[in-house]
Amino acid sequence: MTANFITLNCASCGGILEIYDDMERFACGYCGMEILVQRRGGSAVLKAVSAVSTGDLHHANNSADLVRLREEFQNLSKRREVMLHDKIERQKWGYLIGAVLLLSGFFVVRFGGYVIGLSGLMAGILTISLVRRIGNAMLADVRELDVKIDVLNGRIEDREKLLDSFR
Repeated sequence: MTANFITLNCASCGGILEIYDDMERFACGYCGMEILVQRRGGSAVLKAVSAVSTGDLHHANNSADLVRLREEFQNLSKRREVMLHDKIERQKWGYLIGAVLLLSGFFVVRFGGYVIGLSGLMAGILTISLVRRIGNAMLADVRELDVKIDVLNGRIEDREKLLDSFR
C-alpha cells in the first residue's frame, strides 16, 4: 500500500514537492512560500500565497506532517477494521456454504446418487479449503497494515515530541 501523491514544482522557487491527496495548503520546504493547492477535475495546480519565516516554516511543516500522519493513521486503522470485518463475514458464509455442500453431498450419496453426491462432497471440501486460503491471505494483509500502523504511530510520536520542543 502506497500513499497517494503527485510530484509538482513549487510555484515560487521551482523546488520538487510531493503533494498528497488531502493537502490543500502547505509551506514549501525550500523557500518557505505558503502554497495553495487548486484541484480541477484530474489536475492540480500550485498557487503561491505568502512567504513564511524559517522558524514558522519548520513549525508549519511539522504541524502539517503531523496532521497528515494522523489522518493516514486513522485511514489505515479504519481499513484494518474493515478488512478484519470482511474476513470474518467471508469465513462465516464460506464455512456455512461448505458445510451445506458437505451435508447435502453426504445425504445424496447415502440415498443412492453417488456421482452427484460425491460432487457435492468435493465442492464442500474445495469451498472450505478456499475460504481458509483466502482468510490466511487476508490475515497477511492485515499484518502488513499492522506494521505500517506501528511505523506511523512511531512517526507521529516523533513529530509530537518535535513540536513540543517548539513550545
